[in-house]
Amino acid sequence: MNIIIGISWPFANGKLHIGHAASSLPGDVIARYHRLKGNNVILVSGTDCHGTPTEIKVLKENKSPKEIVDECHKNFSKDFKDFGISFDLYNRTDDEYHKKFVQKQFIKYYKNAYL
Repeated sequence: MNIIIGISWPFANGKLHIGHAASSLPGDVIARYHRLKGNNVILVSGTDCHGTPTEIKVLKENKSPKEIVDECHKNFSKDFKDFGISFDLYNRTDDEYHKKFVQKQFIKYYKNAYL
């Protein structure tokens, strides 16, 4: 059985907090369970590099969006690793692979009248 589990993508605007860890834990537990059962599982998430929270931090700190996102993504990646979350892919929304994958999915959903 193939299973994909997606966990919420924290905005690149600060540090991870207990809510991020708590919201990631159920997906991690489910992924580990299915791996133990021999299922093909991928657990994905990443840093949300877009949106108002990131833009506000950019303005407050007088830095470029890339500087803010790079710093947050580096910290988030380390923190999730330290939490022991078993991601197969922890990416970021400004990554070219991510952009193309999401666009492809939305086109597929649109063509199948899901949107």
